[in-house]
Amino acid sequence: MFDNILTPQLDVKPRAVHETVSRSTASNNIIDISSDKIETELRSSLQDSIQAACHRDAAMPDLLLWDKKGLQYFEDVTYTPSYYLTNEEIGILEDQKYQIAQCIRPGSMLIELGSGNLRKIKILLEALDDLGRDVDYFALDVSLPELQRTLNIVPPGTFRHIRCSGLLGTYDDGRRWLQRSELESRPKVLISLGSTVGSMQRSETAGFLSSFTGPEESNRSFLLGLDGCKDQKRVLAAYNDEHGNNHRFIKNGLERANEILGHEAFDLEKWDVVGSWNRENGSHDQYYYPKTDVSLGGEIVPAGRRILAIQSHKYDANDAHMLLKEAGLDVVDAWGSRNKYSLLFLKSA
Repeated sequence: MFDNILTPQLDVKPRAVHETVSRSTASNNIIDISSDKIETELRSSLQDSIQAACHRDAAMPDLLLWDKKGLQYFEDVTYTPSYYLTNEEIGILEDQKYQIAQCIRPGSMLIELGSGNLRKIKILLEALDDLGRDVDYFALDVSLPELQRTLNIVPPGTFRHIRCSGLLGTYDDGRRWLQRSELESRPKVLISLGSTVGSMQRSETAGFLSSFTGPEESNRSFLLGLDGCKDQKRVLAAYNDEHGNNHRFIKNGLERANEILGHEAFDLEKWDVVGSWNRENGSHDQYYYPKTDVSLGGEIVPAGRRILAIQSHKYDANDAHMLLKEAGLDVVDAWGSRNKYSLLFLKSA
């Protein structure tokens, strides 16, 4: 089910050359759908994590990682040679872009959940444009400056058939926005690239997918990227690169925590990041830990006590089958790499 599927080459229209449009237009194409509760809820979750860390195993809210600086640091990670996920996905998109585009109906809304820097999705948008598919693309992310910056890659006039906009908000905000009555009749394709769902707990991932494409949402589909590599050496190299890009990205979460709390709860000189392969769970786990005994939340946290920053779960063919069955999703088409990375086009069962 997850092997490469080859289909005949489609007729493609020659692409036109467009004049460059002023980059200032990007900020006009962003819709603020964010809730006023985001910062309050994040602060509350962070305080709960700190309290737990003083007594037992704890996990930090992973939303800490995705501020403006964190998104830029993660972009550096995606250019790191050992971080294979990005190159695997780009390879599939470049090889199969027209076949993937053929799955998307004219008039569709494309909503990318956690859009990042757009260099991958641009490959698919160019293919849709070549095929003459009129669609609206929406980049959903939580940082306004980063949405403004990345949408500059696709300013108005870039495409003949694609309109690009930004959505400022979280996944929950995006889910609520899609319930608007004026959008009900439009076919929608939810897009999650980069194995982003791998950072969710396995017990929560099926519910997340089905919350966007449940059986009552018959006009919705999903383009999902999943990393199935469980080669310990390769995974460890991807998340623990020699230049420290990934660790810098993770550690920025503590800097963000200090900003949210309004004081230096975490002395960054005394904290570090470590990553390890969790064979039993099929995940790479990254942790914060103090190098010496530290005071946190008015209590002492001993040196070496780990606080989970984020997990990156790997979904091989069996894992993916179980996930999609639980989420109530069927595979319409699938494209895979030799290194067990897959792009799946899905619809409700």
